[in-house]
Amino acid sequence: MTETQELIQHVVTLSYGGIFLISLLANVVIPVPEEVVLLAIGYAVRAEHRPFLLVVPIIMAGLLISDLVLYYFSSKSNRFVMAFYNRLFKHQVESRRAWLERHVKKVIFFSRFLVQLRFLGPFFAGQTKVSLKIFVLYEVLAMIIYVPLVVGAGWLFHNSLEHIVSGINVIRNVVLVVAGALIVISLFRSIRKWALQKPSL
Repeated sequence: MTETQELIQHVVTLSYGGIFLISLLANVVIPVPEEVVLLAIGYAVRAEHRPFLLVVPIIMAGLLISDLVLYYFSSKSNRFVMAFYNRLFKHQVESRRAWLERHVKKVIFFSRFLVQLRFLGPFFAGQTKVSLKIFVLYEVLAMIIYVPLVVGAGWLFHNSLEHIVSGINVIRNVVLVVAGALIVISLFRSIRKWALQKPSL
């Protein structure tokens, strides 16, 4: 039995409290991408005939609490959070850190859709002292789109879930390339805008 099949088997037997707990842990503890967990929950929703509109808010609550914990520890520059950032992300994003901090609201929103990069939203929100109200607003706006989309994919394509999961790595690579391109384009636009606004000597 594959890791994916084991995950699906366990998720199908979960109570609503279990769905909340697995959503809470999906972004930090469970050693598979968060998308795989949500796809498995979508599969379970259809297999067990559970109400989709009840499960989605439960998942959102778990993900939000997880990100709030990360946001809080980041705002306190917790040594474990900083060590995690330095080990996995510093070399990739440090050269763009000023831009990311300046556009932190966009980072909060769009990082939710980036496979294995959603850590950056809560992290930079905490580091730049974004207000709790703003952080929650942009998180929830992103989740309103993201959670039903991924869970719905698991529900709709439950017979092909294994194939969808195997494509996660391909999706991740495509997303990383697109995200990098968008960052570079935005950076050049910002530089061009600054240059045009700069008064002539």
